[in-house]
Amino acid sequence: MSLLQAAKAARHDVGKYIAFQLRWLPDDAPADELLEALRSDVLRTRRGPSGVESAPQVWARVREPLSSLDLHGIDTPMAELEAALGGLEDGTLQLSELRVLRARAIEVSDALGVLFRAVREKEND
Repeated sequence: MSLLQAAKAARHDVGKYIAFQLRWLPDDAPADELLEALRSDVLRTRRGPSGVESAPQVWARVREPLSSLDLHGIDTPMAELEAALGGLEDGTLQLSELRVLRARAIEVSDALGVLFRAVREKEND
């Protein structure tokens, strides 16, 4: 798999779905809507016949071919999301924490878009 193919796969498999519902919520969305969207987008990022994967699980699977790049802007917010998975599952997070997680998910999504465009530009040079 080429670097461009790997960046495209990461942008699609993680970047598109980690903020699929979250992106459309208003900044002042109530806690129940944020929790539902975070559970869908972060806990159940990939759903299929082989099961369900969280965003950190999908990222761990697609990350390796990209490891030669600077992934700090993705790894750091993804680690925060991973640390909060239990709280998302059991619904114990406060509204302020849910808002931070929403921001982190969108941050990952945006960073994967930037990464893809940078790799594509470099390959076109």
